[in-house]
Amino acid sequence: MERADDAEAVLERVRLVVGSAPISQRQFADRIGMHPTALSKALNGSRRFADHELAAVAKVGKVSLRYLRTGRGRPPVAAGDPAGPDTRRRANAVDAEVRKAQILEATARLIARRGFHRVRVADIARACGTSTGTVHYHFPTKGDALRAALRHYADRLHERLEAEFRETDSPTERLRRLIEVQLIIGEEDRDEWSVWVQSWNEAIIDPALRDSQREIYARWRQTVLGLVQACRDEGMAEDADAEALTSRFTGLTDGLAVQVLAGNGEMSVTRMRELLLDAFEPHITLR
Repeated sequence: MERADDAEAVLERVRLVVGSAPISQRQFADRIGMHPTALSKALNGSRRFADHELAAVAKVGKVSLRYLRTGRGRPPVAAGDPAGPDTRRRANAVDAEVRKAQILEATARLIARRGFHRVRVADIARACGTSTGTVHYHFPTKGDALRAALRHYADRLHERLEAEFRETDSPTERLRRLIEVQLIIGEEDRDEWSVWVQSWNEAIIDPALRDSQREIYARWRQTVLGLVQACRDEGMAEDADAEALTSRFTGLTDGLAVQVLAGNGEMSVTRMRELLLDAFEPHITLR
């Protein structure tokens, strides 16, 4: 499973991105929504970059967040000639996109860690250094904010799965890797699951949230179903109901994750992995 490099390696790539930009460090700080002093401290290693700040660095520096975290991907292009009018117009558009990305990152993270009903618009504005009016511009209601957070983490999940799947053509190995991605190992995993579970809770109460929740769940379920069908194409589970196997696995994954997330002492990440590896037995063996 792809994980971020150590902090020093990540910091070196951030320094490279900032140094390659065709603008000053102060201007770079402005565009990513950081105070120039805070950026300087972060580049010197005396302050850690927050997740939303790394995302903003990637946007402005025109690299992927994956490159910053792991070194895999296209590195930054060195600065060229001074920016002209067309470049400045493009920079303004980038600024708007960066601000939107910052607000989305902050919103998703706060909902994940504080809870949907405990997050105020003022909290989001404070977290990314903007006004409440700007936050309302992007997310007019709290329901909009929750939908955006859910989609944000769903997209991140599928990006990770795509990266894993590019490394193997074997459907059984892809199922193993899918299981690893679903485990709650790090803080980001916990954030993803927290928003996912909260979206269920809110969809039970608010019908307006059900369509987006249903759409995102269908995308995830289709990924699992596609792998089960690929296993059948290779001679496994020929007599099994692919839809039923998929429902068994997705239901088990969700239930086990809730237990881990809630701190149920009887359910550990290791136990969750073991149970999920056995979820397709006796039709598909993953051990």
